[in-house]
Amino acid sequence: MSKPTFALFLFLMFCSSFFAQQFKDDFTDKACRVDFHFCGNKEKTAVFLDKIKQEPFWGGRHGHFSTDLNLGDFRFRVLDSLTNQLIYIDGFSSLFHEWQSTAEAIKTSKCFEQTIQFPFPQRAVNLIFEKRLDFDNWQELFSYSLSPTDKLIQKTIPKAVPVKIISKTVAPEKAIDIAVIAEGYSAKEQQKFFKDAQRLANNLLTHEPFSKYKNRINIYAIAAASGQSGISLAKESGWKNTAVGSHFYTFYEARYLTTENSFNLRDLAALVPYDAIYVLANTSTYGGGGIYNFYALTAADNKLATQVTVHEFGHSFAGLADEYFYDKDVLDGTYDIKKEPWEPNITSLVQFDKKWRKKIPDGTAVPTPLSDTIKTNIGAFEGGGYLKKGIYRPCFDCRMKTNKAPEFCPVCKEAVERMILFLTEE
Repeated sequence: MSKPTFALFLFLMFCSSFFAQQFKDDFTDKACRVDFHFCGNKEKTAVFLDKIKQEPFWGGRHGHFSTDLNLGDFRFRVLDSLTNQLIYIDGFSSLFHEWQSTAEAIKTSKCFEQTIQFPFPQRAVNLIFEKRLDFDNWQELFSYSLSPTDKLIQKTIPKAVPVKIISKTVAPEKAIDIAVIAEGYSAKEQQKFFKDAQRLANNLLTHEPFSKYKNRINIYAIAAASGQSGISLAKESGWKNTAVGSHFYTFYEARYLTTENSFNLRDLAALVPYDAIYVLANTSTYGGGGIYNFYALTAADNKLATQVTVHEFGHSFAGLADEYFYDKDVLDGTYDIKKEPWEPNITSLVQFDKKWRKKIPDGTAVPTPLSDTIKTNIGAFEGGGYLKKGIYRPCFDCRMKTNKAPEFCPVCKEAVERMILFLTEE
C-alpha cells in the first residue's frame, strides 16, 4: 500500500471512529418519536404536543448530526440542554402545510397529526420546531425540554404484525432502510402483499441512482391487516376499515392518495429500523402521494404503479417537487414565485445560483425556450410546481413530470444520490 493510500485509509478509519463515538456520547441505539399536531389555517401555524415515545430501533443516519440538506417546509433542532450545542437537525414536510395552500384553509382551521423521529438522547435536550419563511430563513414555532428519564415517555410495544425481509444487504446504520406497510390488504391477502412489496422493491432498484447503491438499501414488508380489502374512495363509495385509513380525494383531488393517521403509521413502522416509510395500497385506482421525510403512498395494482412508485419516493425520500402543472390545480397556491422554493428540482430564478444554474450548457438561454434541438439539454424550462408560469424545471421531461419519462432527470438523480450518501456515510 502506498503512503498516500495508507494515509487516506487512516483518515477514513479515524472519521468512522470519531462519528461512532460521537453518536454513542449523545445518543442510544433506540429512537425518540415525538407525536404532535399542526393546527391553524392559511395564515396561522401552531404546534401542540401529543406524546413522546421511545421506539426500539434507530434506523436513521449515524453521521452529519449537526448538518442537514436544507430540505423541507419545517425543521427541528435538538440541542444539549447544558451546553446549548446542536446535536441533531432534520427537515420535514407535512400534509398540513399542503392543506394551507388550498381554498378551504382560507375559510376554516384544522389540525393534522404529525411526527418526527431522532436518536434517543443520553441526556436532557431542548427540542425546537421551526417553519421555513423562505430559502434561508426560519421562524421558531415551538420549543420543549425533553428529559430521557421522564417517566411519561411511552415505551413502544411492537404490534403483532408479520414482517418479511424483502432485501437486506448491510447493517441498518449503514443502509437506507425502507419500511413498506400494507394498506387495504385483509388478513387473507398477506401473501399478495408480500408479492406486491417484492415487485415494488424490484422495480425501485432498477432505477438510477437506487440501482447504483442497491447494496446500501434494506427493504422490509410489514403486513398490517385491514378489516376490509381495498382503499377508501371517499365521495364515490364511502370509507373502508383499513390499517392506516388512507383515502383518495385528498383536498378533493381524485388522484391524491394520503393518510392522516400518522401516529398509527409510525407504530407500524417501528417494527423495523427505518429511514423511509412506503405505504402500499391494495387498489387498482390510479393515484398516490409523497411527503418529504414522512411517507410515500402508491396504488399497488394500477397499470402505472411502477412509474408512480418511483415518482412518489422521489418526493418522500429526496424532497423532489412535482414538475407538472394543470389549469386550476388544487395545489397551485403552494409556491410564492417571489421566493426561491427549497426543493432541489424547481426554481423561481430568485436564487437560481443555489440550484442547478452551473449545470446549464454555455449559450443556453434562461429561461429556456422549448425547441426540439434543446429539449435534451439541462436548462430552466417554465412550468412546474403546479404552475404554468413563474416556476422552472431542469429538463423538458423527467419522472417527476410525467409517467412517460423512463428515469429521473440528471438534477433529480443528483438530489437522490446526495440523500443516499448523506444517510449512509459518516
